[in-house]
Amino acid sequence: MTFELSLRDEILDTTHRWPVVFLFCIAGILIGWGISVLWPTTFRASKEIYVGINPYRATEDLNASRYANLVFENPDDYKNWQMANLNSLVKMDWMLQETLERLQKDDPYWLKVTQTELEEMLNVNWRNAGKWRLIAEGDNPLRATQAVSVWHNVVVTEIQSATRQAQNTFVYDTHLEVLASKQVELELEILELQKFQVRLKSLQGQIQDSSSQSGDIIKSKGWELEQLILNSSAEFPWLSQFLEIPVDTAAASMYQEWLKQVNYGAELEKQNLGNQLNAVKEQYSQTAVQYQTASNNSFGLSSNLRVEKLHNQPPDLYPLRPSGLLILIGGLIGFLLWIALSLIKITR
Repeated sequence: MTFELSLRDEILDTTHRWPVVFLFCIAGILIGWGISVLWPTTFRASKEIYVGINPYRATEDLNASRYANLVFENPDDYKNWQMANLNSLVKMDWMLQETLERLQKDDPYWLKVTQTELEEMLNVNWRNAGKWRLIAEGDNPLRATQAVSVWHNVVVTEIQSATRQAQNTFVYDTHLEVLASKQVELELEILELQKFQVRLKSLQGQIQDSSSQSGDIIKSKGWELEQLILNSSAEFPWLSQFLEIPVDTAAASMYQEWLKQVNYGAELEKQNLGNQLNAVKEQYSQTAVQYQTASNNSFGLSSNLRVEKLHNQPPDLYPLRPSGLLILIGGLIGFLLWIALSLIKITR
């Protein structure tokens, strides 16, 4: 007796056995669910913070621009850089170290936890400015809750401190501009005073040379001297005490004596201006150090950045079970197993 195989009939017969297909899928789903139940549970604790920024003041934030060594002409570039910088900052070594030290003070359990292990537990989820979610994951729900609570407090405290330092840089920068302008003003005053002394010395020499000549020449030089003093008195207020110039008929020696007094006053004024200039330079150097310290402590964050707590409630806590994924994989494996057995049956 001869049997003829019809592949079409075999496939049609196999696909019509849907209860068998259903049983294979159900069996795979149950196995996947069973594995998910036995799978070690990971717990996730999370707390939210509010992050806000005004990107339209990017051109005013010189500290962030200098810190990043970038020129922010586009508000979006400025905002994106600030968000990326904040994302890196919340998991920097010193931030994690501060978190771990606080945890160790609260619970001796954390004394045996390393900074690297703590870093592996923590993560942050964000898409843009707005709500940021700080996350801690671990096998123990209590430890995950402790970690995210302390980290949350450290992040808010330290970031707010950094933004205050960023605000300080604005104050210091404004002060530096004022001091720089004052320094230039004093230097110009000293330069003009030196020019005045040169002209005064020149007239003094001319009067001395004309002492043996006629009175008209001395009178002419005295008139030039008078014009010089009167014209310069508005620029140099200290000259007001020297406006009583010797009369036209005075001898050259009287002019010489009077000029010595004017020169002495000019030297005193130049010394005074020099002292002021040195004081301004010293103040500028001190303010520059203060600016640099504040800039370093700001970590490049913007003074326009706001980071705040949303609430004081305990962290949200929920288990992470891959139940859905394992059930899906189990059902798919059951279906593929049925196809494989059906193909074996057909080929035999």
